Amino acid sequence: MVMYLLKFYVFITLFFSNIYGENLDIERILRDYLKDCEKLAIMGIGNTMKGDDGFGIMLVKNLIDYYIDNDIDINDKYELNPNNEVNKIGNKLLLLNCGVVPENFTDVLKKEKPSHILIVDAALMGKPAGTISIIDVDDISEVGFSTHSLPMSIIVKYIKHYINTEILIIGIEPKNIDFGEPLSNEIYKKNLEFTKIMTKLLDSFLDNDDN
Repeated sequence: MVMYLLKFYVFITLFFSNIYGENLDIERILRDYLKDCEKLAIMGIGNTMKGDDGFGIMLVKNLIDYYIDNDIDINDKYELNPNNEVNKIGNKLLLLNCGVVPENFTDVLKKEKPSHILIVDAALMGKPAGTISIIDVDDISEVGFSTHSLPMSIIVKYIKHYINTEILIIGIEPKNIDFGEPLSNEIYKKNLEFTKIMTKLLDSFLDNDDN
């Protein structure tokens, strides 16, 4: 029921965003998405050697750096390290640097059993560069995720087969995915903006003992 209402809200937001030419309210959608979340896994996907395709990876590393700098209390066997593929904050947040092989992290997900999974990746959606969009899991086949070893649709189906979880995919339209290039300035700035949104939401999520 919660996921149905979230999808309806996303549809309405997208509808009015298209009419008025505004970016959809990602922060509000994510806040609603996290309301009933008990444990969250964030999967950053992409290739840092292909320009803007590294958006998801940079986001995860930025989040790790943020919590290192804020000296958060970690009661887990993992220590926060941006060079680690798997980082945990307490029992509520899992940060995964998946690179181009998110399927390699399905065993971690099956073990941790997050109630919610947020997938962040560059996505070829035919929109202006820098556009951040919610991608419905039912519409994955219509979006280009160029660097994955396996199609995103197969990965999502596999995860949902083994875990009772709510998956939300966030895609950003890249400007440049040429090999050997860093993130473009435009997408780099978008990444910093989105990092601020995420840290604000995650701080509230981690501080909420009712989750």
